[in-house]
Amino acid sequence: MMLALSLVFLMNDYRISDPPPEEIPRENNWQRSGVMADIVVSGIDIKPLVPRAGEAFVLNVFCQNRGIIPTGRYTLDVSVSDASGNELYTGRTSRNTSLEPGQTGLSFSSSIISGTVPGRYSISVQLTPDDFEDENPGNNKAVRTIEFM
Repeated sequence: MMLALSLVFLMNDYRISDPPPEEIPRENNWQRSGVMADIVVSGIDIKPLVPRAGEAFVLNVFCQNRGIIPTGRYTLDVSVSDASGNELYTGRTSRNTSLEPGQTGLSFSSSIISGTVPGRYSISVQLTPDDFEDENPGNNKAVRTIEFM
């Protein structure tokens, strides 16, 4: 049976062929395929899950390296805004330790006093690599909407 399957495989041409004209062309240049660090904002966590207006809550931001080499230093800019776009909080932190491939780490943590008015607020995080090239800079920003009671 194995011999028959081997013969069928050898008799058929399984090489990559050009796609039909209506399809997107296949990538055939693999020189940059996953050979760099790829740092991403992997989570925005708040405690308590539904903060009360006017009280403090803890904001944690997690980052992950999805690449195959360690990251370098990176900076996080964090802001919390109300529904009108008024900034309630802004913060910046620089991380001097690198993330190993596949590693997730707590990159930012702060206790923040929430807005005095109940409603929806937006948490925005922008991650900037400082001394390394990022494989996918498009995943370096994250936004989470939270509700204050």
